[in-house]
Amino acid sequence: MSGHVLLVEDDRALRASLAQTLDLAGFQITQTGTYIEAKDHIAASFDGVVLTDIRMPGKDGFDVLQLAKMRDADLPVIVLTGEGDIPMAVRAMNGGAHDFLTKPCPPDALVRVLSKALELRKLTLKTRALERRLERGDVAAVNFPGPSLAASNLRKSLRHYASVPVAVHFSGPEGSGKRIACHTLHALSDSKGPFVAVNCRDLTAEKVQSAVIEAQGGTLCLRWLDDTSAKNQLAVLQLMDGLGFRLITSSNAPLQELHRQGLNPDLFYALDVATIPVPGLALRKEDLPDVFDSFVRQACRTLNRSMPDIAEYRTIVSARDWPANLPELRNYAQRVALGLQETGFNPTQAGLSQQMEAFERGVIVEALARCGGRAALAAQDLNLPRKTFYDKLKRHNLKPEEFKRG
Repeated sequence: MSGHVLLVEDDRALRASLAQTLDLAGFQITQTGTYIEAKDHIAASFDGVVLTDIRMPGKDGFDVLQLAKMRDADLPVIVLTGEGDIPMAVRAMNGGAHDFLTKPCPPDALVRVLSKALELRKLTLKTRALERRLERGDVAAVNFPGPSLAASNLRKSLRHYASVPVAVHFSGPEGSGKRIACHTLHALSDSKGPFVAVNCRDLTAEKVQSAVIEAQGGTLCLRWLDDTSAKNQLAVLQLMDGLGFRLITSSNAPLQELHRQGLNPDLFYALDVATIPVPGLALRKEDLPDVFDSFVRQACRTLNRSMPDIAEYRTIVSARDWPANLPELRNYAQRVALGLQETGFNPTQAGLSQQMEAFERGVIVEALARCGGRAALAAQDLNLPRKTFYDKLKRHNLKPEEFKRG
């Protein structure tokens, strides 16, 4: 585990012992012995957590907690207390402490609590960064988060074509996010007009005429172009003359495949100018934790619930396949937000060995993502011999090149 811990402990010997334990566990430690020494390190931008003793001369752990909550209400503070100070620890928890530990604290318990608190801090700061991007207008980064090459290319295409006044066609598997991509392109453009979506599966001349009038000065989105009849394909082609709006179309199959299946040639060549593939989650393995985080937070805001601890779920999400793409993952995230989804696999569906395999796969996936697909570095990160690591890659059907970042 890695992460920054601000340690506030007035007992020099105990402070040195705690620092050594945390250093061996891989944490970055800043040691302080008083409130005065600690206060300059506590800020909303601090990327770590605070571990503080309660009983200290002068200003004590309660003052440290109060300062931390004043500067950043979401900054995790773990308090250390003696065995006889449990009522004080309860008071600290009521004051917003993340957790409390009694001294002497077993090293594994200390590392476990700090690791979970750091994971929460990391997610909090990441969410704030995404919200800042949204405020700056970077809707592409918010709607399609993640470090994968597929997501990066999609974001680049959305930003590029947003400023180009041409018809755009999106294609991708069911549930990949084509509808979100259409809205994102409209949001990124300079258009101040409306966004009008029409389903090509039940398109009629009346609906086309009504949509064209409504979409003037904005965007007209025709979904499921692959289900458009020959007659309606001509109607779409005709409305492309003298447009007073941007036309966006989408389909599950790529435009070239629709052409082979009999799409009107004139319509094909009119649309085959700006095409953007929307990748399914099978091509966005690296993005799964970020997409899952986003869905859980959306669900919590909608349901007015507190954000749960999702560290264990992130590993499960990375290890699983999501054949139904975003709707399936969104449903899973909503269940987590409601507290209805247990961690791990359903024991009636998977035995211990399968759960262990899934966990191992998730750990390897996260290591490859951290190391940008560099297998040798990932093996070193996991403290595994290269041959052992490559054997595990083969067993889990993982390809390092899929995790390389563009």
